[in-house]
Amino acid sequence: MEAPGVIAVLPDHVVDQIAAGEVVERPASVVKELVENALDAGARAITVEVEGGGRNLVRVVDDGSGMSAADARLALTRHATSKLRSVEDLHDLATMGFRGEALPSIASVSRLVLTTRRRDDLAATRIAIEGGRVVDVGEVGAPVGTTVEVRDLLHNIPARLKFLKGEATEASHVTDAVVRLAMAHPRIHMRLRHNGRTALDAPPCESGFERARALLGMRLAGRLHAVSGEEAGVRVVAYLAAPELAQTTARGVQLYVGRRGVRDRGLLHAVTMGYGELIPRGRYPVAVLLVDCPAGVVDVNVHPQKLEVRFSDAQAVYGAVRHVVRRGVAQAPWLEEAVGASPVQMRAMATMAPPGPPPPPRASDVAGMYATQAGRMRLGGGLAPAQGALDLGAKREVVPAGGGGGWTERVRAQIADRKTVAGRVVRVVREEDEEEKRGEERSGSGSEQREAGEGEGFFARLRYIGQLDRTYLVCEAEGELVLIDQHAAHERVEFQRLRDRSEKREVPVQRLLFPSTVEVAPEQVAVAADATELLAAAGFEVEPFGGNTVAVKAVPAGLRRVEPAAVLRELLSDLAELGGSRAVDQHLDHVLATVACHSVVRAGDLLAPHEAEALLHAMDGVDFRAHCPHGRPVLLRLGVGEIARRFGR
Repeated sequence: MEAPGVIAVLPDHVVDQIAAGEVVERPASVVKELVENALDAGARAITVEVEGGGRNLVRVVDDGSGMSAADARLALTRHATSKLRSVEDLHDLATMGFRGEALPSIASVSRLVLTTRRRDDLAATRIAIEGGRVVDVGEVGAPVGTTVEVRDLLHNIPARLKFLKGEATEASHVTDAVVRLAMAHPRIHMRLRHNGRTALDAPPCESGFERARALLGMRLAGRLHAVSGEEAGVRVVAYLAAPELAQTTARGVQLYVGRRGVRDRGLLHAVTMGYGELIPRGRYPVAVLLVDCPAGVVDVNVHPQKLEVRFSDAQAVYGAVRHVVRRGVAQAPWLEEAVGASPVQMRAMATMAPPGPPPPPRASDVAGMYATQAGRMRLGGGLAPAQGALDLGAKREVVPAGGGGGWTERVRAQIADRKTVAGRVVRVVREEDEEEKRGEERSGSGSEQREAGEGEGFFARLRYIGQLDRTYLVCEAEGELVLIDQHAAHERVEFQRLRDRSEKREVPVQRLLFPSTVEVAPEQVAVAADATELLAAAGFEVEPFGGNTVAVKAVPAGLRRVEPAAVLRELLSDLAELGGSRAVDQHLDHVLATVACHSVVRAGDLLAPHEAEALLHAMDGVDFRAHCPHGRPVLLRLGVGEIARRFGR
């Protein structure tokens, strides 16, 4: 049995460093805490400056009320706050922060200088702290307000310092934090500078919708719809983007409760449910949600960084959000467009349409699906080539919502065009595969194929029967029925080809005659600069162009039916989610899988028998693992015995 230890009281600076572990996760955490303090001080203009992604310097300057010399000293002690007077105040908070240990925690793991002055004071108070210890206190000249400089963050805790990401990644997190704060406070002038370069300048706006349009950029501004409502005392305001702008991650959904940015699975689910079947499973809309609850309904004191909240009646809050979003979607102007919706989505639109006269006749499910894809390419917003640039996409006409004399003919022409595109993609796969394999001995996929029960030539030996729901290839093997997801299968083939060529540095690219500019999210600009090598390995040649735009000089040659800009934005979003791009090898497969996904046939493509058979033959020539690069299964095998059992034989 171990001897009992000696109980000791830890020094204050050690306690502060432990507390800092909860508050200071990365430079963006520091920015968030300091900007929230500035907002609580009544600031109308806030400037954030960072160097080295925030490791070297975070400076927050505000024009708020400032502090007296005594209050400035007290603000740097633990559990000091001007925002609470009694425990009852915890249940009716009207400020952004209240916990009291943010400043001392930050000061304990950095070199911090606090300069503050009230309007009636002749001089400002300046306090310098290093590692939690006060090293200087004095008076200086300074404007009204408060400036906090945080240098060498985590310099005295190397074990935590090594967990920070690269400069570009940390800078993107800082940008994201400032953008989200600016979104929630539209009347505040917010500025952000990275290494002396202006990354964000958001002047005051009259409304939150105006601020949302400004921050989300021109690509989204015209596709946003504002809606508001109140239910059971819960006030909901939402800015909803059109369904075709949905993303593969939830980063595009910004959630706020009482003007605080939060993470909440229930709120996220409620927003997604509000869109209904307009958003495919596995994707998330672009939306901004602001929720205000009555006093006592929400508890924000459940997370060290105030990123999570707890509701006393969560289902009532989620229900209010779901109903307001659903009503907003039903009234959105983009709902009236015949383009941008699949057959399932069109049926969902019909069920969600507000009361009133019925809309004009729309296309049949088949025609609507193909008409829709043309609209998706137009609305994907993307790489608009500069004058004289090479247009990589097929030119397609957008089908109007109403009927018309030539409308049916145009739809039929688009269907025929779509079949031609799908066939061309599959034929190119077969031709390129034969070219690569010419002169080489064809080998099976080794132990991995045998483990999946697929020997050499398994797919080529299948007897193709037909297409189910324009999504699955129905095939017959000896003693079994085989269903193949045409998109997942083609994606696997294309991914393998891209990976093989990437290893040889032979990824086919299409250079543009003139660079085209693409608008991206503010936090993605730094990621684009940091990921040039990784993007080049997949065929994108990209460089920052200024502001929230990047210049694209080349794109992957395989992107035949999708806007390259949409793929680029998706890649940058994914890289930001993955935590940077310093390890090219670590993320290359993910990037190539994304490019492959947008280069192949999709669900809904009509394939002729010879095109389907070409795809089956191509599948035998890759390192096949029975799953697409994103983890979805490629095939389903159902034995005759199982079929007989289900029929009761």
